[in-house]
Amino acid sequence: MRKQTRLLEPLACVATLVGAVLATSSAARAADVPGNYSLPLPPPTVERPLRRVEVFSGWYLRGDLGYRLQRIGAATTGDPLQVPLSDGGKIENAALGGLGVGYKWDWFRADLTGDYGWRSRYTATTAGVDTFTGKIDDFTVMANGYLDLGNWSGITPYIGAGIGGAYVMFSQYTNPTAIAPLPSTDVNTVHRWNLAWAAMAGVSYNVTRDFLIDVGYRHIEMGDVDGGPNGTLTIKHLRGDEIRVGFRYLLD
Repeated sequence: MRKQTRLLEPLACVATLVGAVLATSSAARAADVPGNYSLPLPPPTVERPLRRVEVFSGWYLRGDLGYRLQRIGAATTGDPLQVPLSDGGKIENAALGGLGVGYKWDWFRADLTGDYGWRSRYTATTAGVDTFTGKIDDFTVMANGYLDLGNWSGITPYIGAGIGGAYVMFSQYTNPTAIAPLPSTDVNTVHRWNLAWAAMAGVSYNVTRDFLIDVGYRHIEMGDVDGGPNGTLTIKHLRGDEIRVGFRYLLD
């Protein structure tokens, strides 16, 4: 019996030591799980800066100033007792100004414009001698379309055409050599609406993203002008070639 007891004593010591180690390990795990155990964190989120999106509505406002080289055709009279016959006539050039609103689709744009041509002097001649005079001014309303022909460093050439109406007025008729029954003056203003059309070409330059300077040429046809006492004078084919400088402001 004593011999068996001696053999079992080392085994009992080993078992006791293993049990102590296992107990310590379990206690350590139990202590770590609730408070000290840490899960791996996801990678940090990098916020990208907001990107500004440029939105252009397509609408724009425009304004123009210009100078028109004016020409006229022959003049006729419906009553020589009111307005004498003449064999020619001439008209002064005129300044002009206008405003408009338009819309742009990529390379095509369209606008509606109104322009006023300042009052200019008309002089009729007979055998090279001045016969009578008057003043002519006009207001035009035009629907216009344009083709933009590319863009080079902010410079855009274009061509265009327009159609609309011309409201032409004749006033301040004066005939200093009139002998009765011819009247020497007439204070009434005679006016009429005509079909008008125009052809344009020019270049625009982007000063900023929203503001453009425009330099262009326009040929315009405004029809006939009636005037003089009782409207018996008819001046054929009022037309002009215009040099125009203006701006366009893009509405966001």
